[in-house]
Amino acid sequence: MSTTILAARCHYHPDRPALALCVSCRKPLCQSCSTTWEGLHLCVSCLAERRAAAGGHGDALRAVGVGLLALALLAAATLLRTGVAAWIARSLS
Repeated sequence: MSTTILAARCHYHPDRPALALCVSCRKPLCQSCSTTWEGLHLCVSCLAERRAAAGGHGDALRAVGVGLLALALLAAATLLRTGVAAWIARSLS
């Protein structure tokens, strides 16, 4: 193994050792700066480019998830209100 690789420092944090190389720009990255996406190590800039190129499907999925959560909360509130109304009706009779 080359001493150059062993001595590599993070591009963004020169005080930290590099543990990976960004597969796109080849910058050495420390553990905090390396993100694994689809099995590849990427820096934050290259990751943003790949996500943009992928069409930002994550935002659409997140919106669907938030919508489903809101629907579930509405259903739970409706069931709770119905249960409380039934309990009050039984208590009054």
